Amino acid sequence: MVVIPVGEFTMGSPVGERGRSEAETPHRVRIPRVYAIATLEVTNKQFNRFLAAVPAYATQWKTATAARFGDPPRFAEYSRTPDSPQVAVSWYDAARYCNWLSERAGFPRSQWVYPEAIDPQNGIELPPDYLHRTGFRLPTEAEWEYSARAGTTTSWHFGDAVTDLPRYAWYDGNTKRERAYPVGQLLPNPWGLFDMLGNVWEWTLDRRQPYPDKALMTEDVEDGMLRVSNDVARTRRGGSFAYEWFTTRSAHRGDTTYFPNQTRDGVGFRVAKTMPQR
Repeated sequence: MVVIPVGEFTMGSPVGERGRSEAETPHRVRIPRVYAIATLEVTNKQFNRFLAAVPAYATQWKTATAARFGDPPRFAEYSRTPDSPQVAVSWYDAARYCNWLSERAGFPRSQWVYPEAIDPQNGIELPPDYLHRTGFRLPTEAEWEYSARAGTTTSWHFGDAVTDLPRYAWYDGNTKRERAYPVGQLLPNPWGLFDMLGNVWEWTLDRRQPYPDKALMTEDVEDGMLRVSNDVARTRRGGSFAYEWFTTRSAHRGDTTYFPNQTRDGVGFRVAKTMPQR
């Protein structure tokens, strides 16, 4: 994981950026905590290790996956190797994986970001201090974009020229929409993060909300709505092997209909955590 210090940046995109949408209103955001984010997306091998360690959840996940994708699951065609990103995971599956990591690392339950019992049918309630807890979690949408930008203000961390994109991202221009690729094969961004652009979409922590007016300065803090339910969309970022170039831009937010119980053959995740205060 890479440790990212407290910082401030312009989230969203300028009006003239190619491929932008109206949902990307530029506005200043301050991230008031030090956090760490994984350099790579979670792989099939890592997720299978989790399933083997938590057999009750594994049974639940495999049953749901067979109902959605068949048995054997069709999504395996799109993520074929142990070191390719895990796909077909819901937001809840990613949360449960994060709890497992927190448990393995020896964090007390008081530092877990997600409740111990995760119910994909009825949703969960986040603790009111979830961004102050030091257990593993998904990155917030602001943390994700801040990390993807790595201090830059251009469409991608490498600039505005789409011709350079194949050096950094797996997207429909160099995959023919066939499959995801093993993590870490292309170049990282300046902060050492691989596959922030393309390969698979990545779940983020937040519910989907409109951006504030550009004149406002906001802080990336806990959401007042702590309930995670299947009728309120969450966020995901980065584009994927099956999507067009413009979805891989640092500011791209995707659709407004990504609900936490949904699974897709091109959606995975990477983990993050708040670092302890010193």
